[in-house]
Amino acid sequence: MALLAMLILVTSCTKKFNEYNTNQYQATSAMLDEDNLSTGTFFVQMEKNVFPIAQQPSFGDEIYQEVQNLAGDVYSGYMGASNNWFSGANNTTYALIPDWYNQGFNRGFVGIMPAWNAIKKAAATVNPPAYAVATIVKVEGMHRVTDMYGPLPYINFGNGALQNKYDAQKDIYYKFFDELDGAIATLTDFNSKNPSATVMATYDFIYGGNVVKWIKFANSLKLRLAMRLAYADPTKAQSVAESAVSHPIGVMTDASDIAQLQHTSNLVYNHPLYIITYNFTDIKMGATMETYLNGYKDPRISKYFMTATDGLYHGVRNGITITNKADYANGPFSAINVAATTPIVWFNPAEAYFLRAEGALRGWAMGSDAKTLYETGVRTSYTVAGVTTAADTYLADATSVQAAYTDSKNAGNSVASNSTLLSKITIKYDATATMETNLERIITQKYLAMFPDGQEAWSEFRRTGYPKVFPVVVNSSGGVISSTTQIRRLPFPSTEYQNNSAGVAGAITQLGGADNGNTKLWWDKK
Repeated sequence: MALLAMLILVTSCTKKFNEYNTNQYQATSAMLDEDNLSTGTFFVQMEKNVFPIAQQPSFGDEIYQEVQNLAGDVYSGYMGASNNWFSGANNTTYALIPDWYNQGFNRGFVGIMPAWNAIKKAAATVNPPAYAVATIVKVEGMHRVTDMYGPLPYINFGNGALQNKYDAQKDIYYKFFDELDGAIATLTDFNSKNPSATVMATYDFIYGGNVVKWIKFANSLKLRLAMRLAYADPTKAQSVAESAVSHPIGVMTDASDIAQLQHTSNLVYNHPLYIITYNFTDIKMGATMETYLNGYKDPRISKYFMTATDGLYHGVRNGITITNKADYANGPFSAINVAATTPIVWFNPAEAYFLRAEGALRGWAMGSDAKTLYETGVRTSYTVAGVTTAADTYLADATSVQAAYTDSKNAGNSVASNSTLLSKITIKYDATATMETNLERIITQKYLAMFPDGQEAWSEFRRTGYPKVFPVVVNSSGGVISSTTQIRRLPFPSTEYQNNSAGVAGAITQLGGADNGNTKLWWDKK
């Protein structure tokens, strides 16, 4: 027995011992007992893993980089990689790295779901408001995971099985709606009876326990997820969206409604983009963002990015050949304008207005017309970004379009002004234009407002085809992923093939295509 114990200890010690040797589908007794962990500390764990942050500010932020930055941030065109990992054959050129694309799944099923399950056991019956808020956070975190991969072992999570079957993405989304409805109903009732009460205020680094804010966030999240179904399940999409907007408390309407992870004496972290930008020097402004912001003469450019060495703004195109990292990391390209103390934004209130604008464009009851909602979205974005000039002149611009792109290091990456890769959409809303034209207009401005959440921008690009995002120049997928339609999802984790092969086999059947970056998700129907 002693020899066996020693053998297990030696063979199991790896860099990620806890992650690989813990049932990722169930919170263990040790997890519940360790250091007298309570509902509140599990809630903090959840908040810290929606967008993964380093556990201590002195540590690196590679997990965020792999989950967010080397996926949605670059695939959306928000940012451009300035490093040449693996001699240029990496996620940015569609040579997907398993250790990188595994991380989004791992964060969800190691960082979020077990903590939520612990809260469910401890609080579902004795403290329903706390459980409701935790469930909202769970949906916020896990919708990001399913929007990366598709099917997930989600609905029956926590049943004790080591190998859970995967649920179809449609079923997961319907479960999201049920969970949000239940949480909203619980919090609405609690707030009506206890209007000044807070929920888990000590542990809540988003809203400090403000119940009304959480209801607005939940309704806004419900609206976001409803719109995701616009092409796959339009009847359900309209019904859910209208119920979110018509709720007595409703969705986000003011800049102060923003959902963001605060910095406090009890939660000390560096914004991961600060580390990736200034410590790693691995990321710069994206070429797509440069051309829209410069083309529109958009004042938000200085809030999002730093000027390059020539005093102007220059982005890096993704999927390019980078022989020498210094060419793009230290060259005349713009860094992200982010400080260590910048909060991580989960949901920008401007997004809620653009979601409603699209709904109104589709004929849904969104509380106002598409033009008004669109313009209010731009104005709200200005406020959130800290732009002090009025948006009137910007909103009246009916001529400016996306600008050409010039790569000063390699002309082969440039995009000429007459290229079909560029959009001709203008800023000024035109009620006489076609629905598709105004849809592109709405999504383009939503794209500019949601920065830096590239995950959400990538999802909306896949859903609508807007805005136009420059395709990769170098495609190292071996013909698997189309450069034209661009990457649509991430493959299931290699660890799942090892530990849950039957579940993955079922997931691929539900996916309806090969487990690669070219297969579309269920909601990706346009």
